[in-house]
Amino acid sequence: MCGPLLGVVGAVVSGIGAMQQSKAQAQQDEYNAKVARINARSERQTSYAKQEDIARKYQKQQAEGIALSAKANVDPSYGSAALVIFGENAFAESTDKGRQYVEGESKAIAEENRARALEASAANHRTAGKIAAASSFLSGLGGAAKGMGGGGGSPFMINS
Repeated sequence: MCGPLLGVVGAVVSGIGAMQQSKAQAQQDEYNAKVARINARSERQTSYAKQEDIARKYQKQQAEGIALSAKANVDPSYGSAALVIFGENAFAESTDKGRQYVEGESKAIAEENRARALEASAANHRTAGKIAAASSFLSGLGGAAKGMGGGGGSPFMINS
C-alpha cells in the first residue's frame, strides 16, 4: 500500500518540478522580451538623435554658405548661390536623414520581432510545464493503480 502512495507523491513532486522549471524559463523569456522592447525604444531614440545631428550639420553648412556668399557680394537667396546653398543642401540632408531613419527603424523592428518571439517562447514554456506536470501526475496514478492490483494483468488471464 505504501509503494503506490509513494509513486503518487513522487509523480506530484516531479510534476511540480517540471512546472517550476518551465515557469522559470518562461519568466526568463518574458524578462528578455522586456529588454528587447527597451532596446527597440533605445534604437529609435538613438536614430532620432542622429537625425538631429545630421540636421545641425546641414544647418551649419547652410549658414557657412550664406556667409561665404555674402562675403563675396553674392545674393545667397537668388540664382545659383541659392540653388547650391538651399537646394542641394536640403536634398543631401533629406537623403542622410532618411537613411538614418531606415537604419534605426530596422534595428528597432528587429528588437520588437525578437521580443514577440520571446513572448511566444514564454507561452510555450508555460504550456509545456502544464503538460509535463499532468503527464507526471497521470503516470504516477497509473503506477499506483497498477501497484494496488488495478492493472498489470489481462482480464482474460487464468490464475493457477
